Amino acid sequence: MSRTARPSSVSEIQAAIGERILWARELVEPNRSAMARAMRVDRTTLQKIEDGSRAPSVFNVLDLAEKLRVSTDYILRGSMQGVDGELAAMLVARHPELAPLPPRGGTSGTATHDGTSRAPRIPRPRQAG
Repeated sequence: MSRTARPSSVSEIQAAIGERILWARELVEPNRSAMARAMRVDRTTLQKIEDGSRAPSVFNVLDLAEKLRVSTDYILRGSMQGVDGELAAMLVARHPELAPLPPRGGTSGTATHDGTSRAPRIPRPRQAG
C-alpha cells in the first residue's frame, strides 16, 4: 500500500506548531528529556513534534499548553492571548513574528489585543418605556 504525500500546507502548519512548542519549551524547560519525562513520552517523540516531523496528538497539545504556561491557541495558531505574561514578553522578544500585528488602516472594525479586528458595535435603539 502506498502512502499519498501530505499537502505542503499541512506540513507547513505542523512545522509551525512544532516551532512554537520548541520556543516555549526552551524558555520553560531547556532540557528536552526532562520535559518528555514530565509528559510521559519518549524524548524522541517530543523531538519529532518540535522538528515538525510528527503531529502532536490533542492530548499532547493539552499537556504541553499546561506545562508550558501557554494556551492551546498559542500552540496551534500562534496567538499570544492566554500566554503567561512574563513568558509572552520573552517569547515576543526572541521571536518578533509572534507579536500581534497592528490594525490595518482603513478598516471599519475595532482592533483587538491580538491584532485581529472585529465588527464595530452598533447600539440598539431604546424602547419607549
